Amino acid sequence: MGNSVKLEIMTPSKMFYRGDVDLVIVTTSEGDEGFMFGHSWACKLLEVGELWIQEKGAGKDDFRVAAVAGGFIDVQDSIIIYTDAVEWSEDIDMDRVLSEKAKAEDWLTQHKEDGNTNEVTKAKLAILKAITRSNVAAGGIRRKR
Repeated sequence: MGNSVKLEIMTPSKMFYRGDVDLVIVTTSEGDEGFMFGHSWACKLLEVGELWIQEKGAGKDDFRVAAVAGGFIDVQDSIIIYTDAVEWSEDIDMDRVLSEKAKAEDWLTQHKEDGNTNEVTKAKLAILKAITRSNVAAGGIRRKR
């Protein structure tokens, strides 16, 4: 690709990533969307999902993959992603992921009829995050296609 764009990924506690990229693919509330140099201005909500980064000069199929826990993306002359949590595929602890998923599934099985929709939503979100992290640890859903 020709031109690159500056990407920053921030969490409340740290700058997770800063670098020049050719392409960023995220899951927005409208589905998977890609952003690159020259993209029109955008500010979009992010869903729990995979984050694909093609760093400047990388091969067309060479991406870094991370799990992102929602947030938003701001695209102007640079791209900034704000999220509560993000994790590279190689840093995901699968034992922890499976434990958290099982705990949320067990809770949901026992409490889904309680009527506390807020807690049910939290359990479903924990399951979605665990599935996403599991997919990312395995290389990402795009690589499975």
